[in-house]
Amino acid sequence: MAGKTYYNPINGETTTLLTTAEASGGTLTQFEVSLSPGGGNPLHYHKGFTEEFTAVKGKLGLRLGRKKLYLNPGETAIVPPYTHHRFYNDTDQTIVFRVNLTPAQPGFENFLKAMFGLVNDGRTVTKNQIPKNIYHTAIMYHWGDTHFSNPLAKVIAPLFGMLYKTAVKKGIEQQLLEKYCR
Repeated sequence: MAGKTYYNPINGETTTLLTTAEASGGTLTQFEVSLSPGGGNPLHYHKGFTEEFTAVKGKLGLRLGRKKLYLNPGETAIVPPYTHHRFYNDTDQTIVFRVNLTPAQPGFENFLKAMFGLVNDGRTVTKNQIPKNIYHTAIMYHWGDTHFSNPLAKVIAPLFGMLYKTAVKKGIEQQLLEKYCR
């Protein structure tokens, strides 16, 4: 739902969904992130979409491949598919930035809603917010098209594919959709 805000108390992130896949006719998913000092995400990549980051307030830290860069308000960086990247806030103030996903990603929209819901319900472990339930992990991996850059993740990826199919058959995916994505 466009305009709805989701909060993650683990990394101090607040995300507001601005444009949904449905509202844009499948062309754009857009959200705005407010990130507390020290917040960020692990190095990862996506296969099916381009991400465009635009700093709104403060200095947004980005790692693109081996390169580190900082975006000031109004500056933009584009992250093509398969590019290893992460965002972070290494300043002492909250930063705000926007993210455009093209083409639109209804699965990623569900990923955001469910991931924040699982975190708030205490159903994740570690600072990286891995769901406690292995089926939930497989669903998040599938919905987010988020592939982690460490070597172990590449070994585990086929297992997540099988677990996702099982989660669908068992109705677990539907349960997450109903609880967090409606």
